[in-house]
Amino acid sequence: AKPQHKQTDRRYYLPPTKNNPRTMNQFIARIANYVANEILIKGLANSKTFQKMAVRTDARLRSMKDNSNNSINSTLDEIHKAASEHAYSTSTSSGAAGGTKGGGGAAKMELPRPPVGGLAGFLSAMGKEIGKDLGMAKVK
Repeated sequence: AKPQHKQTDRRYYLPPTKNNPRTMNQFIARIANYVANEILIKGLANSKTFQKMAVRTDARLRSMKDNSNNSINSTLDEIHKAASEHAYSTSTSSGAAGGTKGGGGAAKMELPRPPVGGLAGFLSAMGKEIGKDLGMAKVK
C-alpha cells in the first residue's frame, strides 16, 4: 500500500481532491466574492445618491480639464507674445547701435546661461516653478 501523503521539503503535500479543504475554501471565497460584487454593483447602479455623485464628479473633472487647457493656452500665448516682442526689440536695437563695440548708451545683451544639468538642475527648476505657482518666487 502506497502512503497517501508524500513528504516534500519537510511539508506534506495533499493532492487536490474533492475533500481538500483548500479547494473548498477557494470555492466558498469565489461564491462570496460573486455575491458581494452582485449586491454592490446592483446596489450602486440603483442608488440615486451614487448616480448624482458620479455625475457631479464627471462634471468637475471635465471643468478642471477645460480650465487647465485654457490656462495652458493663455500661458503659451503670453510666452509667444513676449518672445515676439523681445525678438523684434533686439533686432531693431541692434541695427540702431550700428554693431560697433562700446556703443555708448546701448544696452549690452547677455547670452543666456545654460541650465544646471542633472538632478540638482531638475530640483532647482521644479522648486522655482512651484514657487511661481504659489506666488512666492520672483517672476522675471
